[in-house]
Amino acid sequence: MAVKSTVGKFITKLEVGNGPNLIDVKVTEGGSTDAKFWHQNIQIPYISSSTRLDRNWNWPNYIFWYDLMERFLGRNTVYFQINGEDAHGNAFPVGQLLISDGYPFFPDKYQPCVFLWYLSAAPKEALIDYGLPADLRILRALADTAIQFSFQRGYDGLLTLHAASSNKPAEDSQLFGKYQSVGLVPYPADKRIRPLRKNDGRYFYADRAKSLALTAKLNYLR
Repeated sequence: MAVKSTVGKFITKLEVGNGPNLIDVKVTEGGSTDAKFWHQNIQIPYISSSTRLDRNWNWPNYIFWYDLMERFLGRNTVYFQINGEDAHGNAFPVGQLLISDGYPFFPDKYQPCVFLWYLSAAPKEALIDYGLPADLRILRALADTAIQFSFQRGYDGLLTLHAASSNKPAEDSQLFGKYQSVGLVPYPADKRIRPLRKNDGRYFYADRAKSLALTAKLNYLR
């Protein structure tokens, strides 16, 4: 019953490092203004000059073009941010994600799911400069946000995503391991994704059981 009572509920707190400290956060649906804030205040000054996989990303463009593409395919996109409170009491996005609402689930294309197009966490330098803890555990909270939205939409927690590649084996392996650590399952490389989409072995998914397990693990943050 403890799991069922929290299914579909977003987190309201984030854990600081591996310790007992928590900070208050709020998951909100964002728009073009929020994407521009991220691009101007986080992407350009902190991420674009780094070696991160998302250093060349442009969230305002992604939100515009992916929305057009998904609508053409009969689906919607949803853009979420996880906001903390900066040193001045203003909402500050510590992480965000762009998802497809109603994407075909890899193991069963007749079931709709949430496909996680892009996700990103604010780097520790930005968090420090804005007065937030530098070691927030953001990745699993981002995955959980997509999962809870899947439950809200009636998709039974089904989630899929593709892990970006830097073409550097060590970095790719590290990201692959991070997704596994939050409870996502690699989709077998010998299975097809879609007729026109090649499976490069970097796709992940969560079925109902995996999503319920992650939900239960993060109940203390809801």
